[in-house]
Amino acid sequence: MYKTITLFKLIFIFVLLKLPYAGTSGALSYRSFFAGDTTKQNKEKKNSFVALPVAFYTPETTLAFGGVMINLFKLDPNDTLTRTSNVRTALIYTLRNQIILSSDYNVFLKEEKFQIRGNFSFLTFPDNFYGIGNDTELDNIEVYDNNIFNFTFRLMRNVGNGFFVGGMYNFYSMFNIQPEEGRMLENGSIEGSEGVALSGIGLIATYDKRDNVLNATRGHYLEFSSRFYAKAFGSSNGFQFWEFDLRKYFPLKKRHVFAIQGKVELSSGDVPFQKLALLGGDKLLRGYYRGRYRDKNLYVVQGEYRYKISNRFGVVIFGGLGDVGPQLSTFKINESKASYGGGLRVALNRKERINVRIDYGFGFGVSNFYINLAEAF
Repeated sequence: MYKTITLFKLIFIFVLLKLPYAGTSGALSYRSFFAGDTTKQNKEKKNSFVALPVAFYTPETTLAFGGVMINLFKLDPNDTLTRTSNVRTALIYTLRNQIILSSDYNVFLKEEKFQIRGNFSFLTFPDNFYGIGNDTELDNIEVYDNNIFNFTFRLMRNVGNGFFVGGMYNFYSMFNIQPEEGRMLENGSIEGSEGVALSGIGLIATYDKRDNVLNATRGHYLEFSSRFYAKAFGSSNGFQFWEFDLRKYFPLKKRHVFAIQGKVELSSGDVPFQKLALLGGDKLLRGYYRGRYRDKNLYVVQGEYRYKISNRFGVVIFGGLGDVGPQLSTFKINESKASYGGGLRVALNRKERINVRIDYGFGFGVSNFYINLAEAF
């Protein structure tokens, strides 16, 4: 029965991906986007736009479907020094009765002197809560309803050789929380269980030498960011957050790439459960539900071997270790959570190297299936 359901999910997404799209004047047709071809007009402007139906599957959403608009562009078509910018806007409905409206943008200004990145999103998102710590039981699962509004804006200056520094602002609100009766979130012992409105500023520094933002095959990426939420900024909670993200991509030989990522998240202060570090999901230790383990601090090390079978298809294998804890001193390697698995890649746009990602991951006593766009890291 499970294999039949999984096969149905795979068929469903590929049917959606092959639906024709009648583009408006000046836009790419869906067929052109899928093939990676461009019209003469798009070659001259060096931008492309596509609107298409989309479906994906994660354990957090189950089967999800909706529409996505992707705009790949350069502000100056004659600027050969600047990488392609992208704006992705999606409206999604899931079989868990979740609604997701989200827009992500990554814009490189002329000659990459400045970079603007950010997100705007509104969600109606029933989710799972297992408790706080690295030893919570799977049977502790509690499903709670909520609404989320998030706005993040980053402005960074290119100070040379792929190094960007700048500032950021984040506003995050979770409201209309409806916990299960008699469970952890209802009794008020969990910080943030009655809702939060968080407002904070921060600093960010990145060193980006990847050859492609969405699907790198060589180069490296380093990011440090900090956020400071305070009542002086209108925040319901006061706390600090630091994040370190390091990625390296090794082209082993033609069609073979090995990618590795190390990530650390640290926080202190009056941290609500919504902003604790979350282990799991489709990006960090695939196989675990996102937030299966959560606490103030997190570390993850993971690697992925990618092999491009043809211009259209590829396969990957991946694995990693990580954990969460209240303090750095509580981390023990022998208690780390392991993850491993494999997947299939299907090229949507060969020119921009945008893939459909189909993965199956395993953790301790759990396993999960994922269909999504772009690489995990």
